[in-house]
Amino acid sequence: MTNNEEGNLYKIVLASTRQLARVRGYLRRFVEKTDPLDMDAYKDWIEKLYNEWPISEEMLSTGRIKKKNAGEVSITILAEIVSWYYPETKTLTVYSQDRDTYEFQRKAEADLRDVFASRIPVPVSYKSNDAILCQLVRDGKMSIEDIDDYRKDMRKITYSKEQDDHSIILVTELVDNELFEQLVADKTVRIIF
Repeated sequence: MTNNEEGNLYKIVLASTRQLARVRGYLRRFVEKTDPLDMDAYKDWIEKLYNEWPISEEMLSTGRIKKKNAGEVSITILAEIVSWYYPETKTLTVYSQDRDTYEFQRKAEADLRDVFASRIPVPVSYKSNDAILCQLVRDGKMSIEDIDDYRKDMRKITYSKEQDDHSIILVTELVDNELFEQLVADKTVRIIF
């Protein structure tokens, strides 16, 4: 980043970790300086943050180490950089089944509206697996009877539904495949996440 934007990158990272007290504590203790000009180069502190990720890790059967919430934070940081710094972007869509990604980005954007008060962000849209399945069925590219082959467990989803009086309700609930099939069949329903 150029033109004294490294401080803004730190603010993006801080906003992206809003829900992770351990990571925010780490950033405040080991990265943040009283004078922002005294901060290490962003390449150095981001690498150090990732290498010393302050949330528990898990060894996967593949031998890879899974750093809890590191993926969601990385996606949020990237989405916010593109959203705030590349206004010519026509569409910014995140494909993710992980609800934390959606929550992290939504809250980060709200925090960053104060930081970038003179800018208008490119809206970030989402497509979860459930939204994609719904679209495939409605577009006739998949049969509703095949849902069980792709949707193996109950999941919390957020959707909107048009009421008889044309008002819209927003619902977040745990949805099994039977209810999911009903939602997909109802053309007044839009799967949000």
